[in-house]
Amino acid sequence: MRAWPLLLMALLLPAVALSQMTNSTGTNSTTPIQVLNNIDNIIENGLNYINNFLNNLSYITRIYVIKFSETLAVMMGIIGAFLYFTRLSRYTGRSLIIGAILLYLFAEVLKALPKP
Repeated sequence: MRAWPLLLMALLLPAVALSQMTNSTGTNSTTPIQVLNNIDNIIENGLNYINNFLNNLSYITRIYVIKFSETLAVMMGIIGAFLYFTRLSRYTGRSLIIGAILLYLFAEVLKALPKP
């Protein structure tokens, strides 16, 4: 991973802080502590935004995996039952039925997990 974005941020943050301190005059002056608090708030808001985005992404991905697993399990079960009961391929049909049951159980376990 390239480190140039971090290096750029490390060089720009003090420059922004210094420009804030030198541009202010009179009663409206900002202290270095206020500038650092401001930068801290900006970083914290950005990290909260990223955290919320990743939580929503994991929730949506989990929902789609559950729906896809359930649908695929039903299709595998129907095809497996057809192959098994028509005696076209008993071994493949049995394997598909067992796989469908396991896949559906996997989907049910994912449903039971607590939401992030």
